[in-house]
Amino acid sequence: GSVKRVFFKTVTGKAGEILADKDAKILVYCRTGNRSATAAKQLIKMGYTNVYDFGGINSWPYGTVK
Repeated sequence: GSVKRVFFKTVTGKAGEILADKDAKILVYCRTGNRSATAAKQLIKMGYTNVYDFGGINSWPYGTVK
């Protein structure tokens, strides 16, 4: 599969264009978890079926790559 980066501000306006496959796996995260929760709920309301909210990267218990 391909990786696409979609910013929170564009989820409702451009998700249909950028994320055409509503059954594709979508991983959602942000810095603290607030925006990712809102975005994940919005994507589900828009009909996406495979949405995973990872929450805030600040509390991510694993290593990250910068």
